[in-house]
Amino acid sequence: MEINSKIEITPLVGVALILVIVFMVTSPLIMAPMDMEVDLPKAATREAKSETNITISLSKTGVIALNEDKLPRQNLQGALQVRLKEHPERLVVIRADKNVRHAEILDLLTIAKNAGAQNVALATVQRNRSGS
Repeated sequence: MEINSKIEITPLVGVALILVIVFMVTSPLIMAPMDMEVDLPKAATREAKSETNITISLSKTGVIALNEDKLPRQNLQGALQVRLKEHPERLVVIRADKNVRHAEILDLLTIAKNAGAQNVALATVQRNRSGS
C-alpha cells in the first residue's frame, strides 16, 4: 500500500485570496476617522486605490483629520509635508462634507500643493449613471 504524502495547496491559496479580499474591503474603513461624519457630494467618477492614499478629511463643523489623525489647520501642512517627504508620489485625497464652503476646500488644496503634493483629488460619492 502506497501512502500519498503530497500537500494540497489549493485550499491554502483559497484562504489566502479570501484574506486579501477582506483586507481590501476593510482598509478604506480604517483610513477614515470613525467618529467624524463627512457627507460627500455625488459625482460620476471612478474610484482610486485607497491603500496608498493620504486623506485629508474636513467635516461640516470644521474638524480636520489627516488620515485617521485629527489636527488643527495650522499643523496640517507640516504633517502633510512629513508624509509626502516619505512618499512624494502618493495621491492626496480631500474628503470634504458637501455643506463645507468652497473657499475652505480651496484652502485645503493650497495647503496640499504647498506641502509638495503632486497628485490631489476630491472624494465624492459615486452616483448611478442615470444622473441621480
